[in-house]
Amino acid sequence: MGTLTEDITRLCGEIVALRGSREALVDDLAKGNMDAKRQVAAMQAGFRKDHADMATRTRAEQARFVSTMAAEVSGMLKGFHESHREMAANTKRDNGKFVADMTAEVSGLLKDFHGARSEMGANTKRENKAFVATMGREVSGLLNGFQDARFKMGKTSKLERNRFVTDLKGSVRELRQEVSSDLAGARQAWNGMSPAGRKAKQEAEQQARLAAERKAREEADRRAKGEAELRAKAEAELRAKAEAAREKQEQAKKNMKSEPKTD
Repeated sequence: MGTLTEDITRLCGEIVALRGSREALVDDLAKGNMDAKRQVAAMQAGFRKDHADMATRTRAEQARFVSTMAAEVSGMLKGFHESHREMAANTKRDNGKFVADMTAEVSGLLKDFHGARSEMGANTKRENKAFVATMGREVSGLLNGFQDARFKMGKTSKLERNRFVTDLKGSVRELRQEVSSDLAGARQAWNGMSPAGRKAKQEAEQQARLAAERKAREEADRRAKGEAELRAKAEAELRAKAEAAREKQEQAKKNMKSEPKTD
């Protein structure tokens, strides 16, 4: 036989052997598949049985839990209601005692307040009466002082005015005499003067008259200024006295206000 024939013969034998192996493998797989199906079915049946048993146990346990919870909640509610009734009774008793104590305390406070108010009213009335009397005496003294100062100032001002008028009359008299002398001299020299000389003389007389009037006004202003300064000084003294009296009055008021607080 040739090489090809041997190869073909060997190949055919291998094919036959492989076919037998495949058939055996398929048979084994079929058997294994049937065994797996039986095992899976048995396992599923076991799962269903375990699930049913667990559901039965869970329902029983839930029923026992609900029954126990209901009993506990009922007991808690009963205890709560009893505690609430006891607390309400205690609160009512405590509130009644508190109201009674508060009523007694407020009554005592009102009694003390009315007594203190009556005493304070009597003290305030007495102090106000004393204050009014003291203020009346002080105001009377201030008015007498004002009248005396005003009388003295009026008397001094009158003397100064009379002296001023007398001095002013003397100054005016002297100025009139001087102007009259100037006018008399001007009349004597009038006839012999030329028109230009007469005009110059008139201007000189007018300037002299204006100078005399200005001097008289300055003198009057000076005396009026002196009188105003004296009057301002007197008014300042009166204001100082009035301010001192007002401060004394305010201090007396403060002292009277502070005395009830110290009591």
